[in-house]
This record gives sequence, C-alpha cells and structure tokens, in this order.
Amino acid sequence: MFHSFADASVLLAIREPNVIIGPIAKLLGTVYNVLFHFIYSITANGSLAIAIILFTILVKFILFPLMIKQQKSSFKLQQLQPEMNKIRAKYKDKKDQLSQQKMVVELQEFQKANGISMLSGCLPLLIQLPILYALFYIFQQAYLYVDVIAQNYSNIANILNAAPEAVRAEVFQPYLEFWQSLEPALDGFTKAGYDANTIQNFALIDSFKASDWTYVVNTLGEYAKDLPQLLQQKDDIEMFFSISLINNAGLGFPGIFIPIFAAVTTWIQAKIMQQLTTNTTDPNDPAAAMTNSMTKTMLYFMPVMMGVMTINVPAALGLYWIVSNVISIIQQILLKKYFKKKFEKEALQNG
Repeated sequence: MFHSFADASVLLAIREPNVIIGPIAKLLGTVYNVLFHFIYSITANGSLAIAIILFTILVKFILFPLMIKQQKSSFKLQQLQPEMNKIRAKYKDKKDQLSQQKMVVELQEFQKANGISMLSGCLPLLIQLPILYALFYIFQQAYLYVDVIAQNYSNIANILNAAPEAVRAEVFQPYLEFWQSLEPALDGFTKAGYDANTIQNFALIDSFKASDWTYVVNTLGEYAKDLPQLLQQKDDIEMFFSISLINNAGLGFPGIFIPIFAAVTTWIQAKIMQQLTTNTTDPNDPAAAMTNSMTKTMLYFMPVMMGVMTINVPAALGLYWIVSNVISIIQQILLKKYFKKKFEKEALQNG
C-alpha cells in the first residue's frame, strides 16, 4: 500500500517559476544538464550529486570577484578605523540631530572615497537568492531539465501504461479518489488509474518512495518487465549516501543530516563574517548599527531558517547550500589571510 502520496500531493502538479525566476531557471537548467551529461558519461552512481557539486563550484567561481570585494572592504574598514574614529570624535559632544546627520554624511563620504561599502557583505547573499530560488524548481523537477532523468521517467511511465487496464486499476485504485480530487491538475489520471501521456505523471513517479515501488513491482507481476532495472538506474542517479536527492530531506535518517549540515555550515560562515567586522563599527553610527544588526541576524536567524527550510525542500537543494557554504568558508579563510598580510605590508611601507 502507498504511503507517500498524501505527503507529496503538492508534487503531483507541475510548478511553474514566475516570469523573473523562469529565465534564470531555464539558463541554469541548461548549464546543469550539460554538467550532468558529462558526469553521467563517466559514472551513473551519484551522478546527480556530483553534478550538483560541480555546478556549485561553477557558481561560486562566477561569484568569487564579489567575495574578493567583500573581504577587501571588510579589511580596509579595519585599517581605516583610526581615521573614522577621528570623524566621530569631532561630533562626540554634539548630540543634536543636525550634527549627527553631518557625522553620518561625513563618514559615508569618507567610506565612499576609500572604496568601502558597509553593506557589501550582504551582496553575495542577495545575488544567490534568485539562484537558490531557481534551483528549487530545477532540483524539484529535474525531469524537466535533465534529459537522462526525463528519459528514465518516460521509460518507467511506458511500462506502467503498457500493463492491462485491470492491472493498472489494481495498482493505482487505492489512491484514485485522491488523484481525482486534485483535478484539473491531474486530468491525465483515468478510471483505470493511470495515463502515461501527461507530464504530471513524471511528478507522480518523482514522488514515489522505495516502499511504493516495491508495491508497484509486486502488483504488476509479469508486466513489470524491465521496471526493476529502470528503478535501479533511477536510484543510481538520484541517491547520495542513501539519501534520495529528489525527495524532501525530512526528519528521518539519514535525510536529517542535510538540514543539520545546512544549519551548521551557515552558522560557521556567518561566524566568520562576524569576526571580520568585529571592532570595525561604532554603535553611534546608524549605518554601522544596521550592519551589526544584519550580522547578528545572519549569525542566529539564518542557520535556523536554512535548517528548517532544507527539511521541506528536495535534498538536492540542501546539498547545494551545504557545498556552497563549505566553499565560501574556505574562500573567506584564505582571503582573510591574504588581505591581512597585504594590509600589514602596506602599513609598514606607509609607516
């Protein structure tokens, strides 16, 4: 008996990205399809996960110039703190609104003249958000973007549809009423319980768990034909350390490791960012206060948010976020060492 349909009902209708995210999803989907074909030509096992990792590395490589700019701004801000403190000292005893506004303007002009942006640390994240949103559609409906997966699902659908009507009815009857309640999104489901001619059925195949397929194969009997081999191909592609990347990570074992690692790596990255801005801001500076507030939000709120979010999205998206965080952490550590030596050298030369 099936158990996953009720939990995965939202997957049975095709989700369309909006007019803004749609073109991004299409572009990223094309790139991801090329990467996947390259990996799949080498190995089928874990090909979805390996393609995600390579894709993440590519995205981080493209965004690396922003990371450099962010780190440079943070270290330059530390270096110029004495000059900024002199500006603040001028207005130390002037608490009226006009004087405080003048101080803010003078600080902003000083920062701009020296190529400092107090909000530069948020830019890489803001750019990643539409990418993350587009990847949600790509990973949740990989059969729409990856040719190999689409062909695999099509072959599975053809076997299901080739079974006699009476057998199909026996296989899908337990949830026929549930499917019919989802009309018109699932108009491909007939009284026999299945029609392979609609794309919605790919979403249905996508939502099945291992126990569902065991029931299907056993019920189809002699009509299962090559279904076990196709399901093995599907598992080879989609499984990563026993985690199905196309299904939600959930709270069960071993899927729970995805949200845990997503939360932990997000916290580590935010902690490093907080260390970069330590002692570089003044609480009396409104712009600095905003930066401090955003840094604290990143440190405490973002890990929780990402952990919860990755429970209820395809594990593939959680894997992308984890790999992205790990790469960012490595980049931050290396850039921190580089700019520390660079500015110390410049300070000695100027001194």
